[in-house]
Amino acid sequence: MTTAFLHGLRMLGDLLIYGAFASFFAACLGGGSVPLLLLLPAFCYGVSACFSQRRALRTGCTAISLLGLLASGWIDRAAFLPAVFYALYLAWKGDYPLSDGRQSDVFLLFCKIYPVFSAAFGIIWDADAMLTVSLPLAVWAAFLQVFLMRVLRQAPAVYQKPSYLVRSAGSLAALAALGFLLSRPAVLGGAQAAVKTVYFGLAVPVLTLPLALLAWLAEHVLLPAMTSLLRWIAARSGNPDPDLLESLPGQPSAGQNLPPAGEPLMDGEQLLAILGLVLLAAGCAWLFRRLLQANKTSPSSLAQTDQTQTRKLPRRAHRRPAFFLSPNARIRRAHSRYLDRQAQHGVTRTPSETSLDRLGRTPFLDQEAERQLRHLYLKARYGECATPQDAAAAERLEQALEQHPK
Repeated sequence: MTTAFLHGLRMLGDLLIYGAFASFFAACLGGGSVPLLLLLPAFCYGVSACFSQRRALRTGCTAISLLGLLASGWIDRAAFLPAVFYALYLAWKGDYPLSDGRQSDVFLLFCKIYPVFSAAFGIIWDADAMLTVSLPLAVWAAFLQVFLMRVLRQAPAVYQKPSYLVRSAGSLAALAALGFLLSRPAVLGGAQAAVKTVYFGLAVPVLTLPLALLAWLAEHVLLPAMTSLLRWIAARSGNPDPDLLESLPGQPSAGQNLPPAGEPLMDGEQLLAILGLVLLAAGCAWLFRRLLQANKTSPSSLAQTDQTQTRKLPRRAHRRPAFFLSPNARIRRAHSRYLDRQAQHGVTRTPSETSLDRLGRTPFLDQEAERQLRHLYLKARYGECATPQDAAAAERLEQALEQHPK
């Protein structure tokens, strides 16, 4: 059941990517956005995954999605007919792939093509149709691709658990809900009002206080002291000219206009604009530097870096006593020490490897102990329901692997 659900989501992600392009042309030509034309083929394809060993049944289940075309106009039929035939062809062929690598390739290709498509056709054809019809489907397509990449990067025994799917979907749904709330005018207006209140009511007075203090000291302390010094020098030189004394700093003329008392020394909005420009310049400089570093990093240098990482000293696990750690943290610490032992013996480790890929990489270690330690590690990391007995067993397994003869 879980596998059929994932197959349906995977097909829906592919169809939403197609719909982000096809719905724009359908809307510009007078058609409408019909979600049934995308949801029904994905649902039928997911159900057909339950009969993946029988071609007739899986093809028949997916062929039911052709009925959705009868509830739409000829423009929508022409636009979404390739999507229905795509699902039907994969079901007839028996192609049911579930791979994070495939989803990553599809997502990256979509991120490269869709911005160019939306900018070009939105400007030269119909910007309203692009924003109201195509863009929502593109956002949902990206959301589904991110969810599938997050789920399918784990082992099948992990991502087939309903509890893990619910947790992953919950975190992404919370992020999507936050983005939806920030797009609402009331929430956005309230956030802007709060930021303005904090900035102009707290930050601006705190920032202008040192400047106001310096200005007051310069006007009431430094300038009179300099005036007195120049008067004393003029008196000692024997030339106390009244005109000279009137021209000294700190002696305002009769027609000089002084600023009114209580006027602020600095405009808060100006200070905010200047601060924003400084942050923008710093961000652009940081981004430009990162792009230069990325361009200088070639695949050969990355491979060389991966080879040399194993020769470095292994990472140190935190040294806090086991009394202050939860059972999950103790098991993960034991598994980390086991990985460090593998690295000491020249086992290359890449970020894309899973715990199953690292199993048995060191032949002289006890493979049964490795499997038991990995089982406890999966329970602690994904189930988060490890007991103190599990933690003690993981530490005993790690010590047994540590004491194994080289």
